[in-house]
Amino acid sequence: MPYCERCGAEAEEEAAYCPKCGAPLRGAEGVVELATWTQRFIALIIDGIILAIILGFLSLPGYRVMSGITFGANNVLQFLYFMFMDHYYGQSVGKKVMNLRITKEGGAPLTLLDAAIESFGKVFLLPIDFVVGYFIYRNKNQRLFNYLSDTVVIREI
Repeated sequence: MPYCERCGAEAEEEAAYCPKCGAPLRGAEGVVELATWTQRFIALIIDGIILAIILGFLSLPGYRVMSGITFGANNVLQFLYFMFMDHYYGQSVGKKVMNLRITKEGGAPLTLLDAAIESFGKVFLLPIDFVVGYFIYRNKNQRLFNYLSDTVVIREI
């Protein structure tokens, strides 16, 4: 069964449009375009600005791990933001602005576990997550935790 790239709903093989949101479905001739690293970085910057503004007003406590690096409630809220946005909508606000969507490699929507794995790397281990992904999973523009959760970021056309 194919899945809608916009909302993740299951559709019949011969369906031309998604039964849930009405988006046109791609046939065998359709090609999914992977998001570039630059597009993904810009989306992350947009999300970072939004989260910084919101979390800046909250002034939540954190534990200083080393100079300039803290771990605390802000990190947990960032993790929850990315996990729930990617699971329920397939995209964060930054991805929405950049016309990007996260999906399973086969086109299926993310489970909550997939979204949690993918978000964990983004929030808590981003430098390692990106560097490993950039050098090892470069052909699909996947970060390490995208690979571990079997997800890709695609560009909506």
